[in-house]
Amino acid sequence: MPYRFEFDAQNRILLVVVEGDVQANDLQTFIEDVRTRVNQLHPTAGITDFSAISTFNAAPETVRAAATLPAPYPDDTPRFIVAPADYLFGIARMFELVANRPNAKLKVLRSREEALAMLGVQNPSFEKLP
Repeated sequence: MPYRFEFDAQNRILLVVVEGDVQANDLQTFIEDVRTRVNQLHPTAGITDFSAISTFNAAPETVRAAATLPAPYPDDTPRFIVAPADYLFGIARMFELVANRPNAKLKVLRSREEALAMLGVQNPSFEKLP
């Protein structure tokens, strides 16, 4: 499961772009990698973009189990999953329903532009992180 991190330093938004094939055994490592970046950068918001995923091979039980792991962001941090494809949107919504504890700061949307609009950001400047 290839993914990359980008950061908009001015608006303090962490962007994670997930690409290619996602396997069930990738999810926990992915969440831990996001947690590491959050602890390093202290973003005020996060966007995880699923637009470039080609296949998602994880059973619903695996997705629900991943959603019960401690969130990689502090509870009060707004965060978004961008899932334009219908099947990914459904998977992300299932994750959202389980993971949104206690204050519903995770939202699933169809586009990155929607997430940026909800954050009130018009011209982000994301730079790839090493």
